[in-house]
Amino acid sequence: MCGRYSWKKLGKKRFAKLTQNDPKPEHTSFNRAPGQVQPTLSARNGAFEWKAMLWGRPQGRNKGRYGAFPINARSETVGEKPTFRESFENRRCLVPADGFYEWQIVETEKYPHFIHLPDHPTFAMAGIWSRNPETKENEDAFAILTQSAHPGLLHLHHRMPVILDESSWEEWLDPLSPVSNLRKTLDRPGPEMIAYQVGKRVNSTKNDDPDLQDPSAQRQDLLF
Repeated sequence: MCGRYSWKKLGKKRFAKLTQNDPKPEHTSFNRAPGQVQPTLSARNGAFEWKAMLWGRPQGRNKGRYGAFPINARSETVGEKPTFRESFENRRCLVPADGFYEWQIVETEKYPHFIHLPDHPTFAMAGIWSRNPETKENEDAFAILTQSAHPGLLHLHHRMPVILDESSWEEWLDPLSPVSNLRKTLDRPGPEMIAYQVGKRVNSTKNDDPDLQDPSAQRQDLLF
């Protein structure tokens, strides 16, 4: 699954071919968590635009048809589940990131790891979003799609976010893209990534600083 991620090198340069619209993302974070408002790219008003959306919509935020929306959706069944089907077919988004966290369970302990692509580039995770017209705030919410983890990550978790190749960004965002093409995109295996253990400060969403990705932090903890 994907329950926490990072995007700290903000800017529109990587996504300039898709949109130049403002406002640009301004919220730098090393520890992006569910329930928070995060920057995304989606098709709106006949163009691709930046849009701040809730990562998931908790149960009870409102109880109507557009109530709860999970933080993750399985790529294998996203087109079949009633909760996700309409969003998958009509409302898809890109979720920019430069890494994500996963917790390895060893006996009764959970050890966080930071996972990123080689050379730490910004990438785009596949997302879908849900409109919420039943509140005055009109809070849209997104979910990140997940797939089977790359073999190199299976010791941490059996799932990972779907990381879209840049060549498929526009097709993913285009509301008119055939579902058959989207399914082929989701069937591609995830890329090889680098993972290393980090300190447990990342467990708290109150912590949001560069030290969360320090590979030496957890080693120090284990000495005592």
